[in-house]
Amino acid sequence: MTSQPLTIEQRILLDRITRLYQRSKSAILALLATGTLYIVLIVKSYNWHPLTIWYTLFLLILAGRWLNIYAYEKSRNKIVNSTIWLLTFRLGIFLTGAVFGSLTLLFFPKDSLPFLILAIILPFGIVVGAVTMLLDFVSFVIYSATLMGPIVYQLLSVGERPYFNTGILTCVLVLYFLKFSWQYNNTFISSKRLQYENKALLEKLKQEKNTINNRLLRILNDSSNEIYVLNADTLTCLQVNRGAVENLGYSREEFLSISLPDIFSDFDHQSFCRQIAPLYDGSQEFILLQGENRRKDGTAYPVEARLQLSTENLPPILVMTVQDITERHQWEKKLLYQANFDQLTGLRNRHAMHSCITLAFARAQRNSTKVALLFMDIDNFKNINDSLGHTVGDEILKQTALRIQSLLRESDVPARSGGDEFTVLLENLQETVHAEVVARKLIEEFQQPFQVDGREIYSTISIGISIFPNDGRSPSQLLQFADMAMYRAKEEGRNNFCFFSREMCHDSEEQMRIITHLRNALDNRELALYFQPKVDITDGRLVGAEALLRWHSPELGNIPPNIFIHLAEQMGFIENIGAWVLEEACREAMLWRKRFGIKLQVSVNISPQQFRTGSLVDTVDKALATSGLPQEQLELEITESLLLQDSDKPLAILTSLSERGIGLALDDFGTGYSSLSYLKRFPLQVLKIDRSFIHDLNRDKNSRALVEAIIAMARSMKLGIVAEGIETEQQITFLRERAVTVAQGFFFSAPVSAEKFHAFLQEDFPEQWQRFSSLQPKPIYLFSKPDHTGKRADQSA
Repeated sequence: MTSQPLTIEQRILLDRITRLYQRSKSAILALLATGTLYIVLIVKSYNWHPLTIWYTLFLLILAGRWLNIYAYEKSRNKIVNSTIWLLTFRLGIFLTGAVFGSLTLLFFPKDSLPFLILAIILPFGIVVGAVTMLLDFVSFVIYSATLMGPIVYQLLSVGERPYFNTGILTCVLVLYFLKFSWQYNNTFISSKRLQYENKALLEKLKQEKNTINNRLLRILNDSSNEIYVLNADTLTCLQVNRGAVENLGYSREEFLSISLPDIFSDFDHQSFCRQIAPLYDGSQEFILLQGENRRKDGTAYPVEARLQLSTENLPPILVMTVQDITERHQWEKKLLYQANFDQLTGLRNRHAMHSCITLAFARAQRNSTKVALLFMDIDNFKNINDSLGHTVGDEILKQTALRIQSLLRESDVPARSGGDEFTVLLENLQETVHAEVVARKLIEEFQQPFQVDGREIYSTISIGISIFPNDGRSPSQLLQFADMAMYRAKEEGRNNFCFFSREMCHDSEEQMRIITHLRNALDNRELALYFQPKVDITDGRLVGAEALLRWHSPELGNIPPNIFIHLAEQMGFIENIGAWVLEEACREAMLWRKRFGIKLQVSVNISPQQFRTGSLVDTVDKALATSGLPQEQLELEITESLLLQDSDKPLAILTSLSERGIGLALDDFGTGYSSLSYLKRFPLQVLKIDRSFIHDLNRDKNSRALVEAIIAMARSMKLGIVAEGIETEQQITFLRERAVTVAQGFFFSAPVSAEKFHAFLQEDFPEQWQRFSSLQPKPIYLFSKPDHTGKRADQSA
């Protein structure tokens, strides 16, 4: 078991006791000589017998003290028994002083002046010479009192003035000696305390220094970073840590013969010195460098080095800390790639293309050449993506990128701008016709079907082309104008390319004007509903009407629905407009019922955008509740694109509406991608045959075949039929022969305002419709006869 370390006070006490005992040997010998000499001097004046007894007692006390000193020196528990050793020492001092002081009491020479002087001076001399007791004030007090007390007593008891004065002087001297002893004792203790405190502080600082050094050494060695201490003049290694040894593969001895440029391989000696020159001239405290460290086996890895110069050493040293940044380097490359390249196709993204265009402009200006930007969009890609799934859509995008790359020169730059949009940058063009050649090759390449999961998928592309410097002088302008040209190519039938022209800017500006006015059209009461009658072609009765939205702007005039409705969908206005149309149509249908007593079904077109927010059911409920219109008198017409959405939300909404008894019709059937599986999935009641099929019934046998197929399919699925775009009696005859009963079109009436529609309601049988009511032949119903809403008797509502 280890003993506890001594406190400072214990050490001072032990020091005092040890010194007291060490000095006592010489003091004992001095006392022995002094006492013997004094006895020899006074033996002639006094009887030798008492002197012999005194001297024997004196020798015994000195011998006891000598044995005590010997015992202390041999003791192993000095600090444990320190109090005992101090008391023993004081006892020895007391006995010695008492014996010496008794000489004055027993043998005071009153009659002999020389002996009297000697009797006084001798104790004084012993007290003055008793430096061994100065370390213990109590011992000095005991010694002074026992030695000088009898002298003072004898001098004062004589009764004579000289003796009395001498006694007083002796007391003063004794007090002075005691004061000196007190000061000496305190000074010694303070000095020792300071000494030990300083020693303890130094020891603590040394321990902390060792701890810090050990910790620093451990940290440096445990660090995966490489740390080098280099001669600042020769750049040779003086010391390295374990990280450098492990990372580079050299031994510590081999490092001593290696200079820094041998390791930091991106720099030779001169270039490295130039890099670190600011450290030597004091302009910088440290230098950061990036480069490569070369291992012993010749392989290299990227590093970042931090260098500092220390001129306090001789020679001055460079401390270099090196961090392996391989992982960071890889992440930077990955982030740089992600920031500039499309993750799906591997082509550059819009951001990187913008930089490429800027650089291409600078080169074109220097070389007096042209730059062409082709902006491409995959036709009907959304329908493919929605109907076949995003996995197929992603594969189409990948194959599109490969096809584009296969047709380009090495200097041409393809990119994916986003979604199904791609751009191609063509440089070093002398004439714009070169861009047209590339565009034609691309159009031709996309005539071939895509092969995805063993199936063939056909899709074409539309391309817009803008030219630098003819069309624009900034990347954003060139992109914007190529985008405009691409949309013009789509408007002209897709699967085509179109060069940008200034007229397109005018069209774009006009479109922005329309959007600006459309934003406030509803609040300004510029929108109105027109109604086109639905007629039973067996007897000419009015059975319903389709509500159609019209917009008359005081500044722009009449804007066609195919323009402003599309813009409303794009800009997010359609939801508010659609809610207004529903409320207005329901209110008008309820007015027909109240004013004319006619229960007609009103049909309202619903945009696919109205399904996205999920509030359509609430909007319909509100319109019916506000107007009071029965639910069965409202029919909602949806487009085929809604059925193709890759979401269950439209199905849930349509199911909820159907359960309320609201009619659901599929508008413009046959123009999109509808299939039996979609029709079976959704709760539809009516198919509307698109006007494009009706228009060519009398001239095109293919149109007749398609209409007959649609009718047969609708009947097989127990769906009602409404024919749109009726313009001739021959069309009516064709439809009546195939038991289609409900139709609408210009033959009966163009869409009219609400006021004009009221005129139809006031006539039981409009005269202009009577001529087709008796047309022959009469229909032969393959199923039970449909009612006036287009439903058959055997079809549930």
